[in-house]
Amino acid sequence: MAFRRLQYYIPNAKNPKFFYVGLLIFFFVIFDGLIMYLAPVIMTNAGISVSLMGIIVGSSSIAGMILDFFLCGVLKITHYRRMFLLMLILAGSCPFFLFGGTTVTIYFILSAMWGFYYDFYNVGTLDFVERTDDPEKHVSNFGFLRSFEGAGYLLAPFIGSIVLLLFHPGPQMIIALLIPLFIAFLFYIIIKLRPIVEKKEYDGVTRKNPLTFLKEMALWEKVGIFLFPVLLLTLVINLIDAAIWTFGPIFSEQVGTINGISGGAFMTAYTLPPILVGAIVGTIASKFGNIHTAQWAIALGSVFLVFIGYVTSPLILIILMFSSSFCFAIGWPAINAIYTQHVKKASARRKEIETVQDLFTNFGDVAGPIIGGYMAQYLGFSYAFTALGIMGVVVSVILFIVTPKTVA
Repeated sequence: MAFRRLQYYIPNAKNPKFFYVGLLIFFFVIFDGLIMYLAPVIMTNAGISVSLMGIIVGSSSIAGMILDFFLCGVLKITHYRRMFLLMLILAGSCPFFLFGGTTVTIYFILSAMWGFYYDFYNVGTLDFVERTDDPEKHVSNFGFLRSFEGAGYLLAPFIGSIVLLLFHPGPQMIIALLIPLFIAFLFYIIIKLRPIVEKKEYDGVTRKNPLTFLKEMALWEKVGIFLFPVLLLTLVINLIDAAIWTFGPIFSEQVGTINGISGGAFMTAYTLPPILVGAIVGTIASKFGNIHTAQWAIALGSVFLVFIGYVTSPLILIILMFSSSFCFAIGWPAINAIYTQHVKKASARRKEIETVQDLFTNFGDVAGPIIGGYMAQYLGFSYAFTALGIMGVVVSVILFIVTPKTVA
């Protein structure tokens, strides 16, 4: 679910190694986006309730947290080639679990593997950039790779809708899902065989050591109290995003079926804005300040969600979804910029700030599918958007009142 946290930059990488890794990422996230789009539809069609489906999807983030805090302590070498290989192997088995069984246990296994391979993806991407280029180029390099990621996630809803239209769940749909993953594997082979100059002094991504958790609880508490308004924004925006990805694909297919349009159009409208706002978000934040930009972005994005429950026109629904996502896409980099500012001010507390930020992000990713699933089941899909919007507006208004200037 890392797409729900992207900040895009203008690409400026001429080195072929980044181009090949970018293509690997592009095809991999098409596969991952297809899983994200198809899984809710397939599960509910198999008789799983929307609320239970939300719990299953939310468990993927729990699995990722377990891997992050415990299992990665065993992996002493986090070289990107190893991480990408583990990512591709685990991802390749997911379609068989998605279509090979209809029991809740199988779907929970699928969700856990989903969380595992995405964690390997994040670690592998970070390790590749850190290992192969100088620090002053990291921002542009990450931006270059994120542009491939954004393009892949943009295409996934459309492709997913076509796959649902052309194939019944089973072997043909498995093959359709594995095609982009197979292409990603071909680029992995190229990366593995092509000599890439690495920095000798780099030892790999530094992982969190779970043994230090209790010792740092006091520091976490201090950081959490001071940054709580920003952490709450982080929780809310990730919760809303995770909830939308839980029931949004089902709603998108329903809108398409009723109105005779592409079922993926609604979710494509949600995935497009993050690619577009990179050129303007810096100007907006510099004028209004990071904290105000983030608060207003989440507030306005939530307002657009409120109206979805009261609209039936597919065109207006798509416009509202696009507008909401556009606002949230401005809010994410503004929030990240606030954390960066505080890291610069208190570099000694960098680990604690990053850890608490990651914790609230994971809380949102876990709570979003669960809350969204229950909202969709008991309120209906369209009014679930309204409920999410009301929650976002209420939190934003409260934070407008209580956020101290020192946080900005």
